[in-house]
Amino acid sequence: MAILWDKSLIPWTDRNGDPYAGAKAYFFDAQTTTPQIVYKEADLSIPHDHPVVANADGEFPPIFLIEETVHRVRITTADDVTIWDVDGVSVPTTVPPDPPSGDTPEELLFRTGDIKMAWRTSAPSGFVRCNGRSIGAPSSGASERANADCEDLFKFLWNNDFNLAVSGGRGATADGDWAAAKRIDLPDFRGRVPLGMDGMGNADAGRVTDAQLGQDSNVLGSAGGSSTHTLTEAEMPGHEHAVSGETSEDGEHYHSTRVQTSSGGTSARDGGNGGNEVPTTPAGKHKHTVTGTAASTGGGGAHNNLQPSIVVPFFIKL
Repeated sequence: MAILWDKSLIPWTDRNGDPYAGAKAYFFDAQTTTPQIVYKEADLSIPHDHPVVANADGEFPPIFLIEETVHRVRITTADDVTIWDVDGVSVPTTVPPDPPSGDTPEELLFRTGDIKMAWRTSAPSGFVRCNGRSIGAPSSGASERANADCEDLFKFLWNNDFNLAVSGGRGATADGDWAAAKRIDLPDFRGRVPLGMDGMGNADAGRVTDAQLGQDSNVLGSAGGSSTHTLTEAEMPGHEHAVSGETSEDGEHYHSTRVQTSSGGTSARDGGNGGNEVPTTPAGKHKHTVTGTAASTGGGGAHNNLQPSIVVPFFIKL
């Protein structure tokens, strides 16, 4: 096998850009001045003269070297002034290396039941979408995927998440239900954010309680929460709606009373129909101040309970 010298067919020029017309390329065995044969053709049938001479443009012709050899190469001007001299140059091989042997460590691979996100809408090869639809054997009529390659995931889900529905009810074993062409539902990530179990083998963190989730926060597949929420009275902080005001001072008015006139003078009398009505003096110009609570207000509608989010699908490994 032969390799084309990488300096072939390339103009050699000086620092001013002028070509090294008639430059010479000498090839020697490494660390010697023993000429090494180089060839005009890739089949290594026609050797070049020693040295190989560049044309008027400073280009060397095609020069083929034998693979896996080591050589010294010396380049000179047409007047034998050395341009450069390099020793120990290895000729590469075109034979592709053997691929690495052995198996890829399992921890570097996706395994059945592993979940990933991907910036795509269709399931990548070897995965199905976590959309709550079903998988099963080819004759199962499963809605997401009915294929023999679903067997491992079917059994994995059957054995690890007892809340996932199995068509016709769970039988005695995952193997039996698969053989019976039953279907099992996939985890349903539609419109949901993944949430770490509150314990995961440690003491409960108490960050998400069963009461908050509405289900057991340590059970695989438990789902809860809502995108909107209406506050209850107990959830609202204690408060008052203060109101104040007063009447105008322009409310000038009189109160009348009856008096009875006697020979000895005038005297006031309580009640009765006798006597004359006489206004009090002076006029009762005054105001009234009112405090208290106002009537209720507000619509009582639900508020948005959604954190800033971005939509992406989830997939599970078959």
